[in-house]
Amino acid sequence: MKEQGTRPGGSRSPGTGRKSPDDAAGARAASAGLWLRLFLLAFFAAALASSLMLPWKVLGLVLALFALGAGVVALVKAIGAKLSPLVVLATSLGLAAALFLTAGTGVSVLLWPVTRNYEDCMSRALTLQAQDDCQEGLQKLEGFGLGSTGR
Repeated sequence: MKEQGTRPGGSRSPGTGRKSPDDAAGARAASAGLWLRLFLLAFFAAALASSLMLPWKVLGLVLALFALGAGVVALVKAIGAKLSPLVVLATSLGLAAALFLTAGTGVSVLLWPVTRNYEDCMSRALTLQAQDDCQEGLQKLEGFGLGSTGR
């Protein structure tokens, strides 16, 4: 028969509603793990959605922004839970990748007319030369009103 207030490991909790330090550390690690999974899921979903055509790139941008936020929370929680330095390093590198993904997708969305022009051109391009012409039009920002002076 157990004493009231003892735990299976033999540690006593001071009160009925209080957690032992082991329980608190486990809860912090579980919370960090949840945020790490959310970060990874949002990051990979954003990477997939950012490769879609407009207007679906906007979904990629929203997911990338969410991934950045979840990654910051996950990093703070991983440091607070004293997880492995490898986890902290991997999360930091993932945050850097999410930042680049957000910037790239954000530029594609901000330059909507140029992106639309490029995507339309690439969908019609049947030859390598036509694809090169599409790349050249993208570099000249055709569709934005800046690249039409050279023709």
